[in-house]
Amino acid sequence: MKVLIVNPVWSFQNYPPLNLVELASYLIGNGFKNTKILDLNFEIKNKFKVDNLIEESRKKILKEKPDAVCITCNAVQFPFVCELSRELKSRTKIPVVIGGVMPSLGAESVLKLTQADFAVRGEGELTLTELLTGIKNKKNLKRIKGLSYIDKNGKPKNNSERELLDLNCLPEPRFDLISENLKNNKNVWLTASRGCAYKCGFCSGNAIWKYQRRKNIDSIIKQLLALKKKYGVKNFIFGDDCLTLNKEWIKELCGKMIPLKLKWGCLARIDSIDEEILACLKKAGCGSIYHGIESGSAAVRKNLDKNIKDNDNKKIFGAVKKELEYGFKVTCSFMSGIPFETKKDIMQTFNFAKKLQKTGAAIQLWLLTPYYGLKILKEYKKQVVETDRTKYNLQKDIFHNAQMFLYSRFIDKYKKYNPDNFIFLPQDMRFEQFVKLFCNIHKKLGLDKNKKKLTEKEVFILKTVLAKNE
Repeated sequence: MKVLIVNPVWSFQNYPPLNLVELASYLIGNGFKNTKILDLNFEIKNKFKVDNLIEESRKKILKEKPDAVCITCNAVQFPFVCELSRELKSRTKIPVVIGGVMPSLGAESVLKLTQADFAVRGEGELTLTELLTGIKNKKNLKRIKGLSYIDKNGKPKNNSERELLDLNCLPEPRFDLISENLKNNKNVWLTASRGCAYKCGFCSGNAIWKYQRRKNIDSIIKQLLALKKKYGVKNFIFGDDCLTLNKEWIKELCGKMIPLKLKWGCLARIDSIDEEILACLKKAGCGSIYHGIESGSAAVRKNLDKNIKDNDNKKIFGAVKKELEYGFKVTCSFMSGIPFETKKDIMQTFNFAKKLQKTGAAIQLWLLTPYYGLKILKEYKKQVVETDRTKYNLQKDIFHNAQMFLYSRFIDKYKKYNPDNFIFLPQDMRFEQFVKLFCNIHKKLGLDKNKKKLTEKEVFILKTVLAKNE
């Protein structure tokens, strides 16, 4: 049985899909030897041929002559995946499986809109292995945990939840599956763990991962060595929700990374860092740390279920200052548009962000986007407002400007499912007041340099490229 795992088109940058390498490696190790990854971001060189994008993708998929097509899908990929899956189902009887974040949070909608045969919820390795085995042997699929499908009566069926995998059973990743994509790539993100121990109300990850599991350190080191020696990867980011959550584990990992002489960055909770950890990170080659501070108001952070140990701005400021003294590049991320925040809270966020910025920290300010499946969305659904963020020059989480321009026919068709079309309105402000305040703060923090609209020059270039390809 030939299995094709597909990474959809979604960006003009190329991020090697190491998560799909883990999935494919597991399938290969469990009997599906003829498993291949088709990374359309890498394979399709000219993403400006928008009208031919779906057709070209379909041709590349069918050229492989797969017995099953498995497509990963997160929020940014959703419009493209819907169109691609529908095209595949209209042209072939090959089973189409959708996995990833979107089906994990809304399998019924995904099945309806993609017309796919199956949706895999949550962690994919075990569920997909059992599903492919069932398809191959024509067995009943009703008992496969984590699987969703349309039954004989045309109704969506969600099987029971799947327990999480023991990460020690993961085989060595088959990086050779994406070897050309990997070579000397500067945009390599990998993970040393899955999940997070915390339950922040604005994060959808907990609905999938439940808690944090850390990988075997020796296997991580082996992977890093392979990436460096075979593929020339010397710079990377650990994309874990919080790499430094377990102190003894991160100290051991850093100790074994020192001889590798790699340069890397990570995401970490501000309360998981102390001076001992900073010294370990520095010796191991870590140069950048990303923190989600979220708000300048301790009360708002508490209501977001951040559960920071020392939920005090002075403590947070001191921690960031210490990181800067050690020579780290520090990025502090904040949010606004939180349903229970007030104008006073927003100003506290601005003032605290500005204070951190003056010390040398890089600042990000986002809108709290109501992603499907969020705990906070369920609780404050009445405060969700539909809006055109482009019109009001507001930040967008999902699609950047060139994507909006080129892929508008995909995006507009599924705009109801694009989180960028919605925001939470704070409790004591009218829409116009909030937009004005948010944009003003963005400007004062110097963040409006990342233009929300395409310039006339950018539009001219894109139109020229499109015209040449017609």
